[in-house]
Amino acid sequence: MSPVAPRRSGGLINLSPSTVVAVAVVAASLLVVVLVGVPRLRSQAPSTAGLVPVPTAAVPIAAHTRIKRDHLWDAANARIAVVYLPPRAVTKEMLLNISDIIGRVLDGDKRPGYVFTEEDFLPRGTREGLVAGIPAGKRAIRVSGDRLDGLAGLNAGDRFDIVATLPIDAAGGSRSPNFAGPYSPELALQAQLSNWDKQATVRVIVQNASIVEPMIARGVAYQAAATPGAVVRTRAVQEAVIAIEPREVALLTEAMAVEAHLASIPRSGRPGDPVDSKTPDLRPFSPFTAPGDPSLAENTSDRFAVVETIMGQKRALTAVPRP
Repeated sequence: MSPVAPRRSGGLINLSPSTVVAVAVVAASLLVVVLVGVPRLRSQAPSTAGLVPVPTAAVPIAAHTRIKRDHLWDAANARIAVVYLPPRAVTKEMLLNISDIIGRVLDGDKRPGYVFTEEDFLPRGTREGLVAGIPAGKRAIRVSGDRLDGLAGLNAGDRFDIVATLPIDAAGGSRSPNFAGPYSPELALQAQLSNWDKQATVRVIVQNASIVEPMIARGVAYQAAATPGAVVRTRAVQEAVIAIEPREVALLTEAMAVEAHLASIPRSGRPGDPVDSKTPDLRPFSPFTAPGDPSLAENTSDRFAVVETIMGQKRALTAVPRP
């Protein structure tokens, strides 16, 4: 008779008492490891006890955008994006309630992870979009970089002046003015010394303008589609949006219409720069005005009155002293 009992099909395995005890000990050890390991895994999450949740931007938000719930929603964690700060790190400028954030229009760009303050927003009731960046009482105009020099590098809010330069030919041609009368030698000498024939009118047509939208490249259609669905041909144009006074709109438009050379003159961005400072004009010098520094002629009366005399085909300018 064989000492090994034959194995029955479908029957239980016979284990010795020592084997059963060993299996029970191993199972108990695994249960202890699992029970002990769960609290350790849970304890790895940082505790927010005693911290203040402060709402932050969840996505990049462009300037002049009206804040919506989607701008604050953290899709990865399915919750409002917040940063937990200790109470001593929370300042009175920080906005803690989302009701104070949603519906407001941003004054500048906002990056994710940054808290909101009252200085980030424009006054309540401001319309979103490009018009939000126009200061109250001013008008905005879009200008291209090839018509107005010096716009590159200016950021939103930067202030500058616009100078229009238009060359003039005081003699009306290549010849010098034909002076007549007893004062003709003096007038001709003044015209020659002051280079009266070659001058330019320099006018500051815009004072204290500001950048609403910095210079960007955008496509402008120059050929309409012949049929629906056809490709519209566009060309890249460098443009910026600036804010100016209402009375300066016509002056700037006129300067562009006569193709005057326009240049932007940036102002200082330091807080000590006076806002009401003016950039002076440069008027053409005339020999009929008081001698000396041309800038002094504005405060003095003209020395001469000019009279044009015509004798047949001859034309001359005759100076008459003023009383």
